[in-house]
Amino acid sequence: MKKMVVFVSLLLFGLAGFTFQDKTVPFYIGTQDKGANSSISLCELNLSTGQITLIDTFNNSSGPGYVAVSPNKKNLYAVSADNKIDAFAIGADHKLSYLNSQPSEGMNPCHVSVHPSGKMAFAANYTGGSFTAYTLQSDGKVNPPVYTEQYSGTGPNAKRQEKPHAHFATASPDGKYVYVTDLGSDKVMNYVADAKAGKLKPNPAQPFFTAHPGSGPRHLIIHPSGKSLFLLNELDATLTSCTIGKDGVITAVKTYPTIPADFSGTNTSSAIHLHPNGKFVYISNRGHNSVSAFKISSNGELEMVDQQTKSIATPRDFNIDPSGKFMIIANQSTDNLVVYDVDASTGKFTFRQESIAVKLPICVAFL
Repeated sequence: MKKMVVFVSLLLFGLAGFTFQDKTVPFYIGTQDKGANSSISLCELNLSTGQITLIDTFNNSSGPGYVAVSPNKKNLYAVSADNKIDAFAIGADHKLSYLNSQPSEGMNPCHVSVHPSGKMAFAANYTGGSFTAYTLQSDGKVNPPVYTEQYSGTGPNAKRQEKPHAHFATASPDGKYVYVTDLGSDKVMNYVADAKAGKLKPNPAQPFFTAHPGSGPRHLIIHPSGKSLFLLNELDATLTSCTIGKDGVITAVKTYPTIPADFSGTNTSSAIHLHPNGKFVYISNRGHNSVSAFKISSNGELEMVDQQTKSIATPRDFNIDPSGKFMIIANQSTDNLVVYDVDASTGKFTFRQESIAVKLPICVAFL
């Protein structure tokens, strides 16, 4: 009975292609390195030992920071330092073959994602303060942009919110809506998506959600149910629990601190991910150099259940493998990966080992 529940859970969260009998799971690492050896790294995680093995590197992109895998697992997309979105085919051996690129239509693209249909991709341009949407060909190649929007506005943090800074873009699980965070203006832009037609328009029910002034919304994660959204605010190190109501409207429920009240150093929050079982949300902080776990209650409110700092150094990103057993943390300031064991029943996690060296790792994406 227990095995059946686990299997159904995996199906619900889009992980039907993965089984606990698999001995290893592949993943990709994006990097901020813009040098001659800048590359996307293909690695494997051993699900018995937690060991990570570097399989190959692909240097078709300059500074391929954030990467995203398509829903059908056949393509990977990366933002690049030369202001492009690069498309790759994923082979049977998980190795990448370059397909094509399109301009990001803005300076310093910092995030890319793929629509649940696999028919569109989205890019957020941090320095440019703009958002770009693309349609995708059947083989995964990126078509020229079909929608772009230049944001405007500022926030009370004069140093970081002097202009718009689009930071993250993602679609709702049902694909009806697309949300884009603008750290500069403390907003989450809200769009209605028609992936079949390749069209996007501002959501008339709520063109944007306004976060707390000076909070600096950075990344967000949407629960597979499509009813809850968790917004990580970079500048004030908080996590806001939200509901998604009728017509894709975001409503804030409660905001939680992500670092101790007595921490006096400089800190910026960075990444947010859900456990595959949908019961816990995890966030990382740079400066405090920690990862925190929050339990999700039935009403969408949160409770911090754990926070770890051992061998964590500027965790720009992290992720939990599809089985929910291991967490991989990408340390930007020490150029390495760290592995933690995760307890799927409590959400707590414990340090296992420091792992392979990767220069300036800033994104962990499981296949």
